[in-house]
Amino acid sequence: MCAAIELMNNVADKNDVEVTILEKLTRVGKKLLVTGNGRCNITNMNAENAGYRGDAEFAKSSLHRFSPKSNIEFFNAMGLYTRTEEEGRVYPLSNQASSVLDALRFECERLGVKFVCDYRAVHLKEVSTAFSRKIVVNNRDRFDYVIVAAGGKAAKIHGTDGDSYDLLKMLGHTVTPVAPALVSLNCDDFTKSLKGIRSVCGVELIIDGKKEYNNFGEVQFTDYGLSGIPIMQLSRFVSMSPSNDIQIHLDLAPDFSAEELHSYLILRREKDTGLCENMLSGIINKQLCITIMKECGIAVNGRVNALSDAEINKISEVLKCWNIKIKNSRSFEFAQVTAGGVKCAEFNPETMESKIVSGVYCCGEALDVDGDCGGYNLQWAWSSGRTAGKSIAERINNAQSK
Repeated sequence: MCAAIELMNNVADKNDVEVTILEKLTRVGKKLLVTGNGRCNITNMNAENAGYRGDAEFAKSSLHRFSPKSNIEFFNAMGLYTRTEEEGRVYPLSNQASSVLDALRFECERLGVKFVCDYRAVHLKEVSTAFSRKIVVNNRDRFDYVIVAAGGKAAKIHGTDGDSYDLLKMLGHTVTPVAPALVSLNCDDFTKSLKGIRSVCGVELIIDGKKEYNNFGEVQFTDYGLSGIPIMQLSRFVSMSPSNDIQIHLDLAPDFSAEELHSYLILRREKDTGLCENMLSGIINKQLCITIMKECGIAVNGRVNALSDAEINKISEVLKCWNIKIKNSRSFEFAQVTAGGVKCAEFNPETMESKIVSGVYCCGEALDVDGDCGGYNLQWAWSSGRTAGKSIAERINNAQSK
């Protein structure tokens, strides 16, 4: 939709151009409605130069040309206004993802863009004769230009099941290995008793004994493992790794230095005559306290004032670095984004056009670019789509002027 709007806004003679959006589902924009927990985190003010994985270098051109500020103005022009919240996250004033979809849909309709729903594109090829060159979809529908904007493999229920990859492979493009990203993690030996507990933690990802990523924020414990934004941020590294030695280190007491925490525990031992299961209730969730005591091999019904120096040291050590073995990431069904995708080197970053087949463009999640939580992936979708749309408009204008 962004590509269609940008194209129509930039083409000189709109009456000489027909733009059609082919949509697999019964309505357009279904996946957009579930973004940002239904609020639609439109962009992030920090997204222009950082927060991307995969071929992040390829993404810079579109992200710079159509920056977060530019995309906010793009929506403002449609009557949709926004507010910026913590960490640069941008949401519609209505706090409803449906407002974003409506703005795009109504603008497409105003500009004469056609929607064809219940249309699954399963075949894509170039057909050339002595007099013309067309891109043919499903061996029947012929176009001068085609933009593949069908996403990756995350959340199949919303229509994204890898069709982009199949279509572009038909034209000779390469697809890098893909894996779930922005997804929760499964743990091998995790206790279900922590389900629903949230804790602000320092988070480190360790793969084969090497620190791969660190983060900070609210971790959510589930019946299968770990979730929450800091976990989802690092999940792509887990899902893309072939290693069987993956661990998460949680700092459950990030507000304390190691020395401060040790002093706190010594003080508790001096003053507390109660049970060990309650010893840490002043700084962490009580159920977490019980789990940590068991992790340290300390009886929860023992007395705090009877703890040895070695036991105090062990509690301090585990609180600052609780080692949790990770089994794997959850599947594409639960993922927000796809890591990996169509090889970016086979496209022009200035136009999003294929270097293999002229007139074919690709944008968004189908390409090997994925972003952090917090509006980064929608920013990439808007920017890359607008780049493709504007590029086609410029080609049409050049052809019309001859």
